[in-house]
Amino acid sequence: MKLICTGFFIALTSTAFSQQLDTIIAVSNSFEEAYRQSNPGLIYHYDNISQIHDYSNNWDFDRDGIKDELCFIGTGGAHLYYFLQVRLSTDKQQRKFDFISSDFPYVTSNDTLDFNKKLNGFVVANLGNDSRPTIIVRLDQSTYDANKTAYSRLHVKSKNITINFKNGITQYGFL
Repeated sequence: MKLICTGFFIALTSTAFSQQLDTIIAVSNSFEEAYRQSNPGLIYHYDNISQIHDYSNNWDFDRDGIKDELCFIGTGGAHLYYFLQVRLSTDKQQRKFDFISSDFPYVTSNDTLDFNKKLNGFVVANLGNDSRPTIIVRLDQSTYDANKTAYSRLHVKSKNITINFKNGITQYGFL
C-alpha cells in the first residue's frame, strides 16, 4: 500500500512541477500579440533570452533610403528596464543610449504620443521642417531623476526626450 501511495504522490508531484515549468517558460515581455491587433504593419520581434525588443527595419533615420535598426536592450534585474540602441545604415555604428531607458518600450502609435493618456512608451514621428524621423521616448520619473545630470548636459528639460540624426550626428531635444 505504501508503494502504491508513494507512486501516486510522485506522479502527482511531477505533473504539478511540469505545469509550473510550462507557466514559467510561457511568461514573456513581448508585445507581438498586441501589435497584431493595434499595429499589424510594424516589424517587431522580442527575444526572451537576450531581452531585446527589436523594432529594426521600420524607419530610415539617416534618410539614405535604407531602414535602420532600433532596439531596446534589457538591463536585467528584478525590475527590467530597456535602454535604447540605434544603428544607422550609413555608418553601421552602434549607438547605445543607456541613459534613455524604459520599463515599457512600447510603440504607442506611428505618428503621435498622447502624453495625457500614456505614462510611458515611445513613438517615431516626423517633426520639424525637414521631416526627419525623430524618436520620442517618454521617460518615467525614476529614470529621469537618475539621469538628470546627463539630460542637463544635453539641454533636455523634460521627461519627453527626442532623438534624431543629422549627417550621423545625434541630436537631442525635448517636448
